[in-house]
Amino acid sequence: MKTKLTVKGIFGSGMVLQRNKINCIYGIADGYTDIMLTFRGVTSITQSDEFGNWKLEFSPGEAGGPFEMIIKADAERIEYKDIYVGEVWVSSGQSNAQLPMERLKFTYPQEFLLPENPKVRMLTVPIRWALDGEKDCLDEGGVNWLAASPATLGQMSGTAYFFAKKLSEELDVPVGIINASQGGSPIASWLSKTALEEMGDKNDYLNTLEYYENPENVYKKQREVAEAQKNWNFDMNRHCVFPDTESDAGWQSCTIPGYIEALDGAGIVWLKKDITLTAEQAEHFNSQKTWLWMGTIIDADTAYVNGSQVGNTPYCYPPRRYEVPKGILREGRNVIIMKIQKNSKNGFIRFYEEKPYCLFTDGVYVAPTAVRNIEGHEESLFPFDGEYIDLKGEWKMFVERKIRDCPEQVFFEWMPTALYNGMLAPCFKYAIAGALWYQGESDAGRAQEYKAMLVKLINLWRHKFVYGAKDLPFVVVQLPNWSDGHGEDTAVVNGGWAELRQVQADAADIAGRTGLVVTIDAGEWNDLHPEKKKTVGNRAAMEALRIAYGKSFISGAPRADLCELNGNKYNVHFDCGSSALVAYRVTEKDVADFTKEDKAVHGFSLLYEQKGELIAVETSANLIDNSNVEVSLQPAYGKLKELRYLWSDSPNPVNLYSQNQLPAMPFRIKIE
Repeated sequence: MKTKLTVKGIFGSGMVLQRNKINCIYGIADGYTDIMLTFRGVTSITQSDEFGNWKLEFSPGEAGGPFEMIIKADAERIEYKDIYVGEVWVSSGQSNAQLPMERLKFTYPQEFLLPENPKVRMLTVPIRWALDGEKDCLDEGGVNWLAASPATLGQMSGTAYFFAKKLSEELDVPVGIINASQGGSPIASWLSKTALEEMGDKNDYLNTLEYYENPENVYKKQREVAEAQKNWNFDMNRHCVFPDTESDAGWQSCTIPGYIEALDGAGIVWLKKDITLTAEQAEHFNSQKTWLWMGTIIDADTAYVNGSQVGNTPYCYPPRRYEVPKGILREGRNVIIMKIQKNSKNGFIRFYEEKPYCLFTDGVYVAPTAVRNIEGHEESLFPFDGEYIDLKGEWKMFVERKIRDCPEQVFFEWMPTALYNGMLAPCFKYAIAGALWYQGESDAGRAQEYKAMLVKLINLWRHKFVYGAKDLPFVVVQLPNWSDGHGEDTAVVNGGWAELRQVQADAADIAGRTGLVVTIDAGEWNDLHPEKKKTVGNRAAMEALRIAYGKSFISGAPRADLCELNGNKYNVHFDCGSSALVAYRVTEKDVADFTKEDKAVHGFSLLYEQKGELIAVETSANLIDNSNVEVSLQPAYGKLKELRYLWSDSPNPVNLYSQNQLPAMPFRIKIE
């Protein structure tokens, strides 16, 4: 039986090939068949082996495009069109690496108005897990290279898009991104079985993997989870009736934003808000696109306006931004209903402060997030015929039901090796220039283990991407500020995210040729998925230019490199490269004003030992010149153990930067 000519890996029309390096294309055909590849007027020839396997190595040359590629085997022919040659990077990690531009369209509306940019392209590797070894191709239809355009932009990773756009602008070449990322994935899912075995202390991971390498155990667990979830969903929603909205009888008052404490377990709560519209307001709402925004909600919700469902979200993280169809709103009384589903007894339903809760028309600019970094926001604009109604304040509420907690979920894509095998391995023979890594949220709390695993991952990928450099450049995004909505602070004894940021910096030093992107100002204390991805992508691109393209004049984030005791103060020296330090004034609302400079530096703390207990205290600090900060001690608290800077999950404010607008890197220094 004849074997069809097939190309494996991630090759396809619209792709970007790595310039000025040997590339490899491979696949299967009939045994001992001549394979011919023609690209940019040059033909290369090879022959398949007895099993039909073949590969062709070729150089695509200098940057340019578009080009066509033709692959022939006897009478068979494969054509790839619209190919560009430039720089290719892998972007990988968990949800913040994955977060698509569609989620960011209100933060960056101008990006969706730009014309097609053929120099920025992306392949989003479909989510696929595998526990039975490395795969060499994607599922059928999985190779879909896209150029950035208004029609495709929403599908692209925000971080990777801004990274590619900035890199393309700076290098003046096409940039292709291989985006292999998956929300919630721990670092172990991006490592090979051999790598875990070589580390010597990963028996828990290996035992889990050994159990689920047996497909029967996978099927059994999938059946158990699906059946338990089906039964729970049925019990949660049976006899659930849409509430009577005409009367307030049985409804209690509550306040949004804030906590809803009436439900202390899993169950359903209904919320109701009445608004009154004039005829003119109703006309404006029904003649323009209208949005209902309700922050983020634990855990799931369905939203109704005047009895019509306008949106639903099945899990807690996405912002609730629902379009209200024309004709639903009317003059007079209107009723907004939220059906909230809580999945467990842990915590409370909470509507987070600093999130928008409003009903508004498309022409009114509403800042989608509260951001305090140097990127800022557009100015608010209320057009003459725009409408905006603030929904904060009093709502009505009643509890529908309370039931047992949702059954345990099992995500096989988070298993050790699962994404390495299924998503990353098909890319290994593709020539690349470097890798961008944005992950760590799922591993906060096991920092020391993470450091070793990140170093292992970098070295593993350098070995497996055989058509990249042996010291393949890596850019690691350090975790931003986030505190799970529990407030912000500077002085804490222990900080899970602070610890992980430190080991990310340590791993970058150990691995070599690895840049670190400091994003301590680019997060949101109340949102695991901060939206200012332009900040992240641009800073990552500058790190790539610095470590991968010889742009030594580009300075990284200021980094403490010397600490000296001088009387009752420490002098901390920062390496700023060719830049210099600047401290911005902090307002009464604890937000840095990036238009005004100051000498006071916020964010320093001291760790003392007092009678066997550790105590963390904030302390004052001042910028004394363009590379030194003077930090005051607090000897009354006991024996000094550590000097720290921005050492908490979500420190605020952040006001020490370089003149090229990069925040100083968080750190701790142990005092001997």
